[in-house]
Amino acid sequence: MRYNRISKKSAKELAALRGTLKTVTEERDLSWQEAKQLRRNISIMQNEVVSLKKKIEALDEDMLLKEGQITILQDSIEKPFDIICSPRSMREFGME
Repeated sequence: MRYNRISKKSAKELAALRGTLKTVTEERDLSWQEAKQLRRNISIMQNEVVSLKKKIEALDEDMLLKEGQITILQDSIEKPFDIICSPRSMREFGME
């Protein structure tokens, strides 16, 4: 009789432990899937960062080019530039 009670108690504990093990295993699997998805997201974001850095570099280069063009135009506004009536072109075309 006493052995029977111990056996029933052990069976209940074993059933409870199996239930706990199942729950922990499911939680572990969910955590694993979540970690896997997060690693994918990190990889995607790292690729986006690389792409955005390249776009920033291209925009910086374009901005420098535009600033150079603006400087050239500003300099040309300050200096009179008449290619047809300049002394050099008049000599070249024999217009003196």
